[in-house]
Amino acid sequence: MNICTRTIISTTMVFHLITGAITVFMLYTAMPGSDLFSWHPTLMTIAFCLLMSQAIVIFSPESSLLQNSSRADKVQLHWILNMFSILAAAGGFGSIYLNKEIAGKKHFTTWHGKFGLATCVGVILAALGGLAAKYSGNLRNYVRPINIKLYHATGALVVFSMAMTTICLACYSNWFRKRVDGYLWRCAFWSPIILVVCVARQVTQSYLPRVAKPTSSAATSSERKRVQQPQQQVAKEKAQ
Repeated sequence: MNICTRTIISTTMVFHLITGAITVFMLYTAMPGSDLFSWHPTLMTIAFCLLMSQAIVIFSPESSLLQNSSRADKVQLHWILNMFSILAAAGGFGSIYLNKEIAGKKHFTTWHGKFGLATCVGVILAALGGLAAKYSGNLRNYVRPINIKLYHATGALVVFSMAMTTICLACYSNWFRKRVDGYLWRCAFWSPIILVVCVARQVTQSYLPRVAKPTSSAATSSERKRVQQPQQQVAKEKAQ
């Protein structure tokens, strides 16, 4: 096993270990079912740290657990994971909303709540973008398929970054700081940031080179125009 292979394996394991560790840690901390509020951190962590992160990196050449699977299989699993992620996020949103209604508290008064609301709205928009990307072939007369996929990937990256920011802000909540401190608190705070860096690296490496690099046909057409322009100029001068 060479150094490159060991590096790829270590990168893969680090990402999945972090997503699994955060999920298990939150399940242990929140104790789902102990009260209504406990379902909020539990379901939101499952939705974004576990399901959505896995749905995104399934296409990664480094972090995917399905390296040998076909593109069609990866796409199918991608939308299945995201569908369950949306359902879990809806449950987490509903639990905190109902909990505040019962307690007579105001909604979205903290940065955590505001970012969380923006994230939930972004998830819906990203899902619509995913449908457009899935059927991008039918829209090729209006937008290049690769551009639609780039927009979807970039939008999903923004939404995922907002979700991880919301989790980082949750570390400053009274509920969390009463239960977690010291080294574990720092791990819980920095782990989502590491996930964002990994996902951002995947998106930029996968799509930006394909968009920035012109296709062979486009390059040939451009070269042909550059050659024809002087010839047309000479023809005009002769005609005069």
